[in-house]
Amino acid sequence: MPVAAVASQNLRPNQKFSKHADGTRPRVLYAEDSTASRIVTTAMLKRMGLEVDAVEDGELALRQAEKSFYDVILLDIEMPVMDGVTAARGIRALGGKTSKTPILALSAFLADSTEFSHWRDAFDHAVPKPADSIELHRAIRGVLKSPLPAAAPPVIVEPAKPGSILNGLRATLPKGTWIKLMTLAATESIHYANAAAAAFEAGDAETTQRCAHALRGLASNFEAADVEKKAVEIERNGANRGTIYALQASANAWAAKAKAGTI
Repeated sequence: MPVAAVASQNLRPNQKFSKHADGTRPRVLYAEDSTASRIVTTAMLKRMGLEVDAVEDGELALRQAEKSFYDVILLDIEMPVMDGVTAARGIRALGGKTSKTPILALSAFLADSTEFSHWRDAFDHAVPKPADSIELHRAIRGVLKSPLPAAAPPVIVEPAKPGSILNGLRATLPKGTWIKLMTLAATESIHYANAAAAAFEAGDAETTQRCAHALRGLASNFEAADVEKKAVEIERNGANRGTIYALQASANAWAAKAKAGTI
C-alpha cells in the first residue's frame, strides 16, 4: 500500500489552533486506556488551544460521538471494552456530519504501514506512538484543513525523535508532578505485566499477547527501554516462564526508579 508522507511544516510545539468564527475552540475527542498516556497527550492537546474530551475506551468514545460533535477524533487502537478500530467504524456508521469527522489512529504498531491496511475504511491518518506536540499538531492541522478523499490511504506521521517527549515534560513540569506522572506510568506497567503473568499461567496465549502489546505501547511512550524490549520479545516469540518473570522484574525496576525520582 502506498504511504503518503505529511510534509514538514515549521511548527512550534506550543503553536495554537485558531478559534472558530463563533469564538469556540476546535474540539477533540481522545480515547486512550492508559491513564498516564492520556494525561500527557491531553495536556499537549490543550496547550495547542484545543478543547479535549478524554475517555478510556472505544465504547465511551462512541457514546461521546453520539452525543456531541467533534472537529477531530483521536483513538488508540488497543483498548479494553471496545478497540479503536471498532469504535471508529461505529462512529462512521452514526450518519450525519459526525460520520465525516476526521479520525486519527494512535498506536505503537503504526510505524509499519502493513499493520493497518485493513483499517483504511475507518481512519484518515495514522500517528505512531510516541508522538510529540509537533507530530500531533501536524496531523490534526492536516485533517482539519485538507480532508482526505474517501479512497485515499491513511497518512503516517513519522514517530517522535527519541527523548523529545519526556525531555520536554521534564523541563516544564514541577519535579513533584514529574515524579507522580512517571510513577503512575510505571505502576500501570506492573499491572500489565502481572496480567500477562496471570494469563500465561491460565494458558491464555491471546490475552498474554494483548497485555504484552499494551505494555509495549506504554513503555514506548515513556521510553522505558528495558520494559519495552521484554514486551516485544513476548510479542514476537511468545511467552515462557522466564520471559514472563523478566517482564515483571523490568516493570518493578522501572516503578522503583520512578518512585525514587531517578528517571
